[in-house]
Amino acid sequence: MIQASVAERLQKGIAWLLFFGFFCLTACAASDSAAPDAAETESAVAQSSTAAQEETKPLLLPEASGTVVFTGAGVTIDASHTDQGYVMIQCVASDKRLKARIATSAQTYYYDLPGGEGYSVFPLQMGDGSYTVRVMEQVEDDLYALRYGVEIDVTLASETIPFLYPSQYVWYDADSATVQKARELAHGMTDQTEIAKAFYKFVVKHMTYDNELARTVETGYLPNADASLASGTGICFDYAALLAVMLRSEGIPTRMLIGTVTPENLYHSWNSVYLEGKWVWMDPTLDGSRHKENDYITERIY
Repeated sequence: MIQASVAERLQKGIAWLLFFGFFCLTACAASDSAAPDAAETESAVAQSSTAAQEETKPLLLPEASGTVVFTGAGVTIDASHTDQGYVMIQCVASDKRLKARIATSAQTYYYDLPGGEGYSVFPLQMGDGSYTVRVMEQVEDDLYALRYGVEIDVTLASETIPFLYPSQYVWYDADSATVQKARELAHGMTDQTEIAKAFYKFVVKHMTYDNELARTVETGYLPNADASLASGTGICFDYAALLAVMLRSEGIPTRMLIGTVTPENLYHSWNSVYLEGKWVWMDPTLDGSRHKENDYITERIY
């Protein structure tokens, strides 16, 4: 348990959110002149060996089972299933902004944390090792103080397991319309590569880039796959989340990545999909433009 009073300025995290909130979106908008084309990604996927699914995999959903729980200062951290690549955090309502801070010695991730709304799910996507999980409360501007925190040792069941569960950025449940759509599209299919190609084609054809949202999106924006599915519109964040939900729900490990696309140095969000032992690049928003996989520099993985 971390008991000491700790305050820190989240300048890097906040700046990144603001930067992403403006540039992810102009990067995506810049692709309007090039109609999305799945050909290049299909080619990359096709080069991966196919993997048969002999039976439909069950939908993996997070659970706060209460076997490993840490509590204090109105915060509950359920670490019962860290081997499955996630931790769950619940906090009583506060009139101040709350953030979850999840870190290893190599990297730190910040997430907005709603208070009084049940558990939120956060990925443990940085591999095996020691994680620090903290809830931070805003003091003023970008200054946050430690409200409660713990250190946990994580040994993942597999390298890809964190990317098979829903989490804050890639959220869904058993009743999700996106999950049902994925089941519909994959009906009768047993090959993971073919399923991935079908879902990719669907997102490329179904979605239209929302330039107005790109201009007005606010800090803290979270994608909603079901809303994107219903409207058929969104920004790069939404495209990547929709594809990730569909693939994860069918038992195919999928990452949502955020970073820079060169040479324009534009912030953007895209996917990589684990097929037969390797990660395959997919970008349903910019695919069909002149950009290649080597143009992408990853900064965050969800």
